[in-house]
Amino acid sequence: MSHYFAALNKFSCNVIYTQWKQTISNHNSAKTWKTFKRDHKTTSKRQSNQMLNQLPLYASGEIVRGFGRGSKELGIPTANFPLEVVKSLPESLLTGVYYGWANVDSGPVHKMVLSVGWNPFYNNTEKSVETHMLHEFNCDLYGQLLKICIVGYLRPEKSFDSLEALITAIKADIEHAKAHLESPENKKLQEATFFAKNPNGSECK
Repeated sequence: MSHYFAALNKFSCNVIYTQWKQTISNHNSAKTWKTFKRDHKTTSKRQSNQMLNQLPLYASGEIVRGFGRGSKELGIPTANFPLEVVKSLPESLLTGVYYGWANVDSGPVHKMVLSVGWNPFYNNTEKSVETHMLHEFNCDLYGQLLKICIVGYLRPEKSFDSLEALITAIKADIEHAKAHLESPENKKLQEATFFAKNPNGSECK
């Protein structure tokens, strides 16, 4: 009988010890996870600050054909940069939606909303930079020179449950961009020398 209780006590001790180890392990895991989340949040914030410190950011390039979805599916036409321009942008530039100013060749400078990334809703495999200018053009933009000034960041890119939800989000982005670009500080950038007229430009309107 004493052997039975000795074995039982030993088993109980092992169970308690195992449970204690598991408790400590869980505690450490939770602590590690909290530390990871805190560090990740700190890193993300630092990256965001580094990126925002680079703004305004200027870029230019020839307008090329994109995925053909802006006008057809979304009713929101975009002007797309070639891959070499996309790759030339700073690596610290976070993917997502931005607002700023843009013009085509030597035309007027218009408000714009910009998408940088892979468009999760469409699962793109190629990174793109797509500019939607808040203006209706009366000419073909392909092959023309697009200049952009990225002024501020609106939100990270994300997927959506439906095409309608995506369109709603883009329309909200446009309204937010309009509001941000009305500030005196941001309106000054519309007159940046970067947008100086090219005497050989087509002045596409």
